[in-house]
Amino acid sequence: MSTQGGPPTPLRERGRDRGYALYEVLIALALMGLVSLSVFAAFKAGDTAWATSVQFVAEQQNARTLLNTISRAVRMVGYQYTGGNPPIIDGQASSLAFYADIDGDGTIECYRYYLSGTAVYEALVQGASCASSILTAAGAPLTAANEAQSLTVNNLTFTYYSAADLGGALLSTPLSTGNAYLARRIDVSVTVKGLKSAGPPFTIDTQAVFRVGR
Repeated sequence: MSTQGGPPTPLRERGRDRGYALYEVLIALALMGLVSLSVFAAFKAGDTAWATSVQFVAEQQNARTLLNTISRAVRMVGYQYTGGNPPIIDGQASSLAFYADIDGDGTIECYRYYLSGTAVYEALVQGASCASSILTAAGAPLTAANEAQSLTVNNLTFTYYSAADLGGALLSTPLSTGNAYLARRIDVSVTVKGLKSAGPPFTIDTQAVFRVGR
């Protein structure tokens, strides 16, 4: 009686027909894990870089908003003021107090912008005798600690200049009474750092020109 079929299948080929060996499966899983880890690391690095960039831009925008708030007020120095004293009550390197009717209600108020700790504050006093109390009045911070991209203000600087037709000369600080009459331009500079940013502090500045009694 003859045996049907071909020659017997080798043992190695029989094993492959049954599937992969356990060590082969483990090696494949390890390779897949390494590839997945590499992809995740690359994605994480890109996501972190993007988030850092967005945060820095937001911090710069907040810094620009802070500077614009101060400079808009400085441009109103002496607005509607007709008193005999200089419109600038006190001009220091890191604080400025002045007369103005910023809200346009027909009443002169006293304003003061100053750096205290790591925040810039705005103080406001109303009344005819506001100059006597504005320098000690407590203000409200222009940047709040609970803002999404809050800032640490390291430096606030006011630099004073005379009018262009007077030569636009740099005036000494603190302003004397005579120089307070001459001042027509104030450069404002702030150095800030984001509370959540790993980057170094950065400085932005602007110029504010005003005309007394507009």
